Amino acid sequence: MVSGGGIAGTALALALRTAGIAVTVVESRPADHGEGAVVRLNPNGMDALRAVGAHQPVIARSFPLVRTERVRPDGSRLGYSLGADPSSQRGLPRVMHWPVLSAVLRELAIERGAVFRHGSRVVDAEVDTPTAAVSLADGSRVEGDVLVGADGANSLVRGRINPDGPEPERLGTRTIYGYAAEPGCEPPPPEVLRSYMGARGFFAATRDAHSGGCFWFTSLHAPNPRRRDDPQRTDELRAEMSELFAGDDTIAPEVVARSERILAFDDHALAHVPRWHTDRAIIIGDALHVAPPASEQGAAMALEDGVQLARCLRDHVDPAAAFAAFERLRRDRVEAVVALGRMGTSRAHQNALARRLRNLRTKAKRYVEWQRKPPMGRGWAYDHHIDWESRA
Repeated sequence: MVSGGGIAGTALALALRTAGIAVTVVESRPADHGEGAVVRLNPNGMDALRAVGAHQPVIARSFPLVRTERVRPDGSRLGYSLGADPSSQRGLPRVMHWPVLSAVLRELAIERGAVFRHGSRVVDAEVDTPTAAVSLADGSRVEGDVLVGADGANSLVRGRINPDGPEPERLGTRTIYGYAAEPGCEPPPPEVLRSYMGARGFFAATRDAHSGGCFWFTSLHAPNPRRRDDPQRTDELRAEMSELFAGDDTIAPEVVARSERILAFDDHALAHVPRWHTDRAIIIGDALHVAPPASEQGAAMALEDGVQLARCLRDHVDPAAAFAAFERLRRDRVEAVVALGRMGTSRAHQNALARRLRNLRTKAKRYVEWQRKPPMGRGWAYDHHIDWESRA
């Protein structure tokens, strides 16, 4: 049984059914909640989907990202990078709306026999008993041979496994995501994610190949945290973003003014959790590791977790042995990816001198190194492969 029906929990359900293991997912939100921002699925995430035959439906509902660019307000290019090695069999990163990815994975999981119980809020979990169990807000109880906490960054199950364990660390920054169905101008083409370097912040945008709308995001210094229960007030966020980009001679002011969906999320990091599991319960996804958005790996790592844990449960009759195999396969990698994201967040908020030095280094590379070999996506992170047929 899985607590949490986000990307990690749904991917796990899909992979467990592919392995022939019965699974029930309990999720507090309705199936059609529609929450979430744009998702970039890097090649390692697509590799995880390919392992369980789920890649084609995702490809059909997404579009490829060929390159990223950083440009000045006048359009002159500061730097660029290919999304991934174009010769790799794992392909290019894919871009799509989070609720669409969630729906595609859930539909596949249900087709293969997974059970989803939406509107079921978990209020307690038993992680050290012979039979794992969760208690729901309606007073009912769900039992299983194994409990998987895929219940997000504020995981209840993580707290039961690690009563005195760490919580995600707030990084003092906030990522804002937006979408304009009618942007009122010409966004970058779908294969390009372009960051316009404005006077007070960057504005990264791309066109949605399916709807024609514009996905965008930015990152801000945010010393005061948002409360978890604060509603997402689109009008207030639009006014804040309009002030941030006022006067910039880019597409930002126009796109922001026409955006009907804007979401704000404080950036957090959680790299090291001392205890990943008991004999009957384990955590995955954001419950286990929180990577800042700058890692570009949140969704991909959730997919990897789900597929790898299903593989371990398939190959080890004893759940504790399966969990130990999963930790052996995953700990070093997930902690390295979170560290990568922290470094990216730090670079995104460098002071003016550091940014100037970085731009000079970028210019030197463009004239020297990049003439021979264009920059590509992060190899060690993107090249991860899951061999579904081999024993975990």
